Amino acid sequence: MARCKACGVELRQGARFCDMCGTKVEKICPSCGETLRDQAKFCDLCGVKLPLARVVSAPKTKGGISAGRLHTVALRADGTVLAAGDNQFGQCDVADWTDIVAVAAGKYHTVGVRADGTVVAAGDRSYGQCQVEDWTDIVAVAAGDSHTVGLRADGTVVAAGRDTSGKCNLGHWKNIVAVAAGMDHTLGLTREGTVIAAGEGLFGACAVNGWVGIASIAADHIHTIGVRRDGRIQEADGFAAPGVTEWTDIAAVAVSPFHTVGLKTDGTVVASGDIQYGQCDVTGWAEICFVAAGERHTAAVQKDGTVLAVGDNESGQCQVDGWKLW
Repeated sequence: MARCKACGVELRQGARFCDMCGTKVEKICPSCGETLRDQAKFCDLCGVKLPLARVVSAPKTKGGISAGRLHTVALRADGTVLAAGDNQFGQCDVADWTDIVAVAAGKYHTVGVRADGTVVAAGDRSYGQCQVEDWTDIVAVAAGDSHTVGLRADGTVVAAGRDTSGKCNLGHWKNIVAVAAGMDHTLGLTREGTVIAAGEGLFGACAVNGWVGIASIAADHIHTIGVRRDGRIQEADGFAAPGVTEWTDIAAVAVSPFHTVGLKTDGTVVASGDIQYGQCDVTGWAEICFVAAGERHTAAVQKDGTVLAVGDNESGQCQVDGWKLW
């Protein structure tokens, strides 16, 4: 049985979105779980006839978690949003957001995708990173330090914000299924499982040529991380936290400037990097379906919708007690 690449839950045959976390399902074989060519009618691996169609729209409801430098944002299944932590730029002013299907937290701003494909943003506007009011047909967003990236349903990409390094020069990108944003670079995951990058390649952050078989991507600061379809970690910059390339059975990853968090397919979590604030104290976590990494804290969502957080709480970014997303 095929499993969700984000949370590891088994997928129903013919499912377009994961029943647990709402992640879009790529075209996969319902028999063996093999990732398929876009126009395939039969699985190249096992030969089964394929009933699945390519999905290009966002889910109606979706929970989730994201972390900025000093704030945490969570998406409820009813489409509303919760936020805690530093609010000096208004990045936590999301109480009136509704019909949201995806969220992303940047350094000092927060972005949400509405069910109708439009986008809302709150927080720091110094570089135009919140100028997303005109965006349409968006299914996912990523938020960097000073820029915002939107993925359209047709696989093209838009961006807003500071572009001194070319990280917003994405008009030529096509066939993208996921995006990620760091301090001065942007990543795109293609349908074929390769990765492309734009912007400042400081310390190798954009060194993704040759990456294949990638299931998901993450970026923050100067870091670039990919999760391969075999559940192993691919890192581009050479500055990954110790031991992460030895991790196995990883379904999703979150990265901060100083630590990396991995969600395993069995719902447990691993972490490596700076431990000064306890942000890597995740050993006892179980039944997890989402993870997020802030600069000095880690947040997660359990399969029952409960939110957990560890690490620095100086700005209240770990004050998530009582949060229930579904």
